[in-house]
Amino acid sequence: MDLSKGRVIIKLPKTSVPVKYVEPVLIDVDKLVPHEEIVPGRLRDLVEKIKSEGVVDMPIVVAPIPGTDKYLVVDGHHRWAAVKELGYRKVPAIIIDYFNDSVKLKTWYPAIIGKIDKVLENLVKEGVRIEECRDPVIDEEELGKYAFIVLGRNGECYKIHGGVEEQKKVSKILSKLNLEGEFTLVYYGEKQEALQDLEKGEIDYLFLRKQPTKQEVIQLARQNKVYSPKTTRHILPYTPAKTNTPLEKLK
Repeated sequence: MDLSKGRVIIKLPKTSVPVKYVEPVLIDVDKLVPHEEIVPGRLRDLVEKIKSEGVVDMPIVVAPIPGTDKYLVVDGHHRWAAVKELGYRKVPAIIIDYFNDSVKLKTWYPAIIGKIDKVLENLVKEGVRIEECRDPVIDEEELGKYAFIVLGRNGECYKIHGGVEEQKKVSKILSKLNLEGEFTLVYYGEKQEALQDLEKGEIDYLFLRKQPTKQEVIQLARQNKVYSPKTTRHILPYTPAKTNTPLEKLK
């Protein structure tokens, strides 16, 4: 049995974020704009969970999109999509000031424990340009020139050319090969921790990308475009407490 099949590890630094109860408001599902792709399997599971429990356990977090009457889905994409798929008109939400300094935006860095060959082969088939490199610069300015810069534990380096669309292709290929048992997939919330684990040999390949800015997230949403799943990592000053909003209220 392949123990790596479908295995995904999430690595985040230990932090102490308080849980806070905030009374949610009900917002029309069609007034909400996503900024990340929906994962079908996760959506299916959440639809079944909400149907069986008869409640939406936690409100989603949204922010006004300047100059419009719509809201950006900051956190809770799959809850929003599940409520919409179930045919309800409203979704419980907490409205935040997106540009407040207390709301932080980072990204996730994918990594794999295993071989990268099939990832590169699939990307080439998808028409993605890949360039081998030596002694790469990995500051934010340089990372912004590529979809990813990939570092290997034995000094390998690959520059994956492109932008958001190529990041989506990488994400789909990583998920597909992970489910097929080719490797374990790891997501890091902090670049420095990921680089340290690569140096220690705890991962084999690390995919680095530029952190998106809040302005870029808003602009993408305005264009009705989305990032791949697990691109943005929003850090709020508190964790919303469960409110268990009954589905009856969402009609």
